[in-house]
Amino acid sequence: MSKASATRPERVLLVHAHPDDETLSSGGTIATLLELGAHVTVLTATRGERGEMLTASLAPLAGDGPRVAAHRETEIRAALAALGGPDHLWLGGPGARPTDLPERRYTDSGMQWGPDGRAQAADDAPADSLTAADLGEVVDDVRAAIRSTMADAVVSYADDGGYGHPDHVRVHHAARYAARAEDVPFSMIVAPDDAAGTDLTVDVLPVRAKVRAAIEQYRSQVTVDPADPADPTALSWVMPHGVRQHAPAVEAFRHDAPAAEPAPETFADMTPAGKVTSVVVAGVLGVLAGGLGTITHQQTLGAFPVGIVLTTLIAVGLTVGVRLLYRSRAMVAAVGIGIIVATQVLVAVGGQSSPLVLANAAGYVWTFGPAVIAMLALAWPDLSGLRAARSDAGSTTSTRSGDGSATGVAARSGSAASHE
Repeated sequence: MSKASATRPERVLLVHAHPDDETLSSGGTIATLLELGAHVTVLTATRGERGEMLTASLAPLAGDGPRVAAHRETEIRAALAALGGPDHLWLGGPGARPTDLPERRYTDSGMQWGPDGRAQAADDAPADSLTAADLGEVVDDVRAAIRSTMADAVVSYADDGGYGHPDHVRVHHAARYAARAEDVPFSMIVAPDDAAGTDLTVDVLPVRAKVRAAIEQYRSQVTVDPADPADPTALSWVMPHGVRQHAPAVEAFRHDAPAAEPAPETFADMTPAGKVTSVVVAGVLGVLAGGLGTITHQQTLGAFPVGIVLTTLIAVGLTVGVRLLYRSRAMVAAVGIGIIVATQVLVAVGGQSSPLVLANAAGYVWTFGPAVIAMLALAWPDLSGLRAARSDAGSTTSTRSGDGSATGVAARSGSAASHE
């Protein structure tokens, strides 16, 4: 669901654990969203201080957390620029920290490769690492980012973190809880062939050149295979543990919860049971209005006939309101009949000498007024079809959009799994 005004681009917040994760697992979607005019922000939780330094020139940095962090900051700046320039925030920093708390830095928790080829927790996560931090604090920081970016959708990993990295798993939980707390849709990055299914796929081949240029900025983390002149869309790289990854033709997402069915807006949108219920409710409201009007329509305030004025306004408001809101003649008829029935029943109970409806101006207005109001409300034409036709005609001139729009992603690593 989107709270965005139709006059501004939709805003998507992608939450990732380390520099390079945003490109390897969702770079094509980021570039696509930017080309479609969406406002995209990447929120990175740590600077990947414990990541590998694969090239000989960078090898001296390995193990020196601050120097690795500084280098990886330069890499992510260059990568995001190659993708099209989304906004960027660091978790715990400006825009991603409650304003009443001092800023803080989350560090890389580290990982080790398990015998099954998936990541698992390291034995020596530092005290200031992401996984050592209180989950509630991490969630509050993500919530602050959602608010500061006015995000309409939050995207992060599936519950396994894509390939098991403990920082990815922590980011999944924090982003999911934060999105729910802020009432913003949350979507998870999954493999295109994920067994649990996908809700959205984004064709990323048109932006393949941007993704390649972005991945090439992460020379400390992956070795990108040379471009194949025979297939410009082919893109692969070698991970630090020696496994070659191939970029998929689509990036896939699964929504945290099925999209809720839109609430019916008119009587015609309702189910048969809903229509019966609405007519009954309208009749009950008519009976209540009729009873109240019959009892109070003779009241005056000095010489002013306050009773008949107020009761007539109630009848008009109820009858016309139902017609405008639900575009239902059946509900209008139920309201009118309810008012008339209540009036006649009360008069009958009072007998010939009943003081409820007198033979004066107020009595005549109340006796016949609701019926006239209901008939007028029933008689005017329904112009909703004409309005819809004009709206459809206008939509043909709108700018391009598609499954890769921000609304589609509001929406959610699979074969493009990243690492520290």
